[in-house]
Amino acid sequence: MWQAVKAFLRSWGLVLVATIIGLVIAWRFVSPAPPDTVRFAVSANPESAYARAVEQYAKELEAEDFKVERVPTQGSAENVRLLREGRVDLALVQGGVPGAVGKERLVTLGQVFYEPAWVFVRRRQEGGSPVQALRGQAVAVGPEGSGTRILALALLQANGLGADAIQPVPLAGNEAAEALVQGQIQAVVLVAAQPNEAINRLIRTEGVELLNFASRADAYAVHLPYLTPVRLPNGSISLAEDLPRGDVTLMAPAASLLARDDLNPQVAALMMRILRDTHKARSLFAAEGRFPSGLGHEVPLQADAARFYEKGVSFLQTYLPFWLAVTVERLWVLLIPLVTLLLPLARIAPPIYTWQIERQLWNIYNKVRTVDEESAKGLSMQTAAKLDALDKEAAELKLPDSYADRIYELRRHIAWLRRKKTELA
Repeated sequence: MWQAVKAFLRSWGLVLVATIIGLVIAWRFVSPAPPDTVRFAVSANPESAYARAVEQYAKELEAEDFKVERVPTQGSAENVRLLREGRVDLALVQGGVPGAVGKERLVTLGQVFYEPAWVFVRRRQEGGSPVQALRGQAVAVGPEGSGTRILALALLQANGLGADAIQPVPLAGNEAAEALVQGQIQAVVLVAAQPNEAINRLIRTEGVELLNFASRADAYAVHLPYLTPVRLPNGSISLAEDLPRGDVTLMAPAASLLARDDLNPQVAALMMRILRDTHKARSLFAAEGRFPSGLGHEVPLQADAARFYEKGVSFLQTYLPFWLAVTVERLWVLLIPLVTLLLPLARIAPPIYTWQIERQLWNIYNKVRTVDEESAKGLSMQTAAKLDALDKEAAELKLPDSYADRIYELRRHIAWLRRKKTELA
C-alpha cells in the first residue's frame, strides 16, 4: 500500500509542485490589496466646490468601509505638491496647474466639472480693450499657490500683460469683491464652478462688469488649450432680475481628480464608479453625462480609468459588493496557472502513476528473464534460490487491489519457469 502511496505522490506530487510554482509566479502579478485609508487633499474653504465634492467622495468611500483622511490645503498648486510628495493619494486640481507647477508621477482619473474664470472689472467710459486697460492697475489674482492665481496670470499673459505689467493683489472671494466694490482694485479674477456669494454680489453691483469672452473664446482656447468656452445663459443667475442680461461666454478650465501613479488599482476602479455617480448629472455649465470625462487630460490617464471610459464599470463590481468583487478580481490572475498547468498535467499524471506501479512488476519480470537466460541447462540449486527470492519479492509487492491479478499472474509465471527448468534438469 505504501508503495502505491509513494507512486501516487511521485506522480501527482509533480502536478502539485508545478502548480505551486506557477501560483508563486502568478502572485507577483496579483494587484496589492486596497489600503484601509484613502487620503484626500481638501480645500480649507468648506463651501468650495472642491470641498463639497471631496465630502461626497468620502461618504461613498466610507460606505465601503474605507477610512478617509482629509489633508487641508490652500489650493491646486499645493494639491499637486502633496501628491508628488506622496502625502495624499487623491486631489482635485484645476486645469492648467499641473503644467505650471510640475506633473511628474501624476495620473488622472478624468475631468469632473468646469470651473470658469469670472473676470469682473470696473466699467470704463472710454472704449478699448478692458483687459489692456488693466496695465499698471491693481488686480486681485488670488493668493500664492492657488489655481486662481495661476489662471489669472495666464489669462493676462496671453494678452501680453506679464506679472510685472499689473499690480497683483493676493485677494480672493469676498475680500476681493469688497476691494473691487470699494474701488481699491480695478479687476478681480474668481474661479468657481457655481456662482458664489462674491459673484452674486459683483454681478449686481453698479459700475462692475463681468467680462464676456465670446468674441475671442476660440483664440483663448488656442493659446491656453486647457480652457473651454462655456455659456452662462441669460437669466441663469436670476430670472426675476434678468441676471446676467444676455448670454455670457466664460473661459473654463476643468477640475480633474489626480492621483500618484502608484494609486491602488481597486481604489481607482471604485473611484471611477463614485465619479460617475457624483458628476453625471446636469450642471450649470455641462449637460447630463458630460462628466466624468477622460478627454483633454494634461497628465496620463490612469489605467483603470482608461478601462472605465472604454468599457464602463467592471462586471464584478456591477453585481457584487465591492470587497467581494475586489477579492475575485485580485485572485483571478491565479486561475491562469491553475488552468494552464493543472489541465495538461492532470492528463499526464495518471499515465505516470500507472507507469510507476507497473514498473515494479516489470522490474521483477526483467529479473525472471535474466534467471531464465542464465539457467539454460535446467534447474540448479542456485536458480531455484533465485526463483524463490523473486516469488517472495512478488508476493510482498504493495500495489493497489486493482493490480492483485497482475501479481498472481507474475507468480504463476515464476512457478511455470521453475517447472520448466525442473523438466530440463
